[in-house]
Amino acid sequence: MYLKSICPNWKYINRFQNKSYIHFNLPLIGITSTPKYDFLISYNNLPIDKYHNNNDPPTRLRRYANYTIDVSNTHNYDIYINDNNVFKQKVTDDRGKPRTFELIESQFINDHWTLNFITQMAALSVLNYKCQKNNKIKNVNISLHQVRQITYPNISAHNSPEGIHRDGADYIVSAFVLNRINISGGDSIIYNKDKEEIYKTIIYNGEGIYQEDKEQWHYIEPIESINNKMGFRDILGIDIAIENE
Repeated sequence: MYLKSICPNWKYINRFQNKSYIHFNLPLIGITSTPKYDFLISYNNLPIDKYHNNNDPPTRLRRYANYTIDVSNTHNYDIYINDNNVFKQKVTDDRGKPRTFELIESQFINDHWTLNFITQMAALSVLNYKCQKNNKIKNVNISLHQVRQITYPNISAHNSPEGIHRDGADYIVSAFVLNRINISGGDSIIYNKDKEEIYKTIIYNGEGIYQEDKEQWHYIEPIESINNKMGFRDILGIDIAIENE
């Protein structure tokens, strides 16, 4: 279903040509608005991610949405939402099996901030893909994950229980953080093709990591609660697949 047409903010994106990873905030990628409060509190209503270790108490909640962005017109990206709640990664571990998730709530699927965010990520991917290959790109497929990690006293939360990994995409946003509440840890680490560490950081509120996923690897360290209270980390993750003509 067609949602909207948006012109990417190329003025900000072009500076990141040939960058294999970017630690970004919203102004850096040309987004001046912030997520609405209603979206932030919607993390309180996320269902349990039943595929994540079957922890009791649960340590990960998730919703999902899948978009197709027609990028054939550089100045006018047409965004479509797909009726698809099945996510399958191109990997050889258990993440390669089809997983069914509840969809992100409709008012947030079509939210102006959400669509601008995925548009800028799609444009960044188009730019970097074209630098590496001369193939003409028709569509960019966006798998958007709304995730809450929860940690409890003496119970850590793992966002990458599979260890150092790739996601089976062309590019990813391993995490864009909306909230870090009462936690420590959660360092994001990027590795080169030989699994040698090249970057390590903690992503704070309003920051994210974008990276190439064909050659590079990544890992997110577990989070732990502090002050003997429950803590959580609210993120958006994106898997980006380029579709050539």
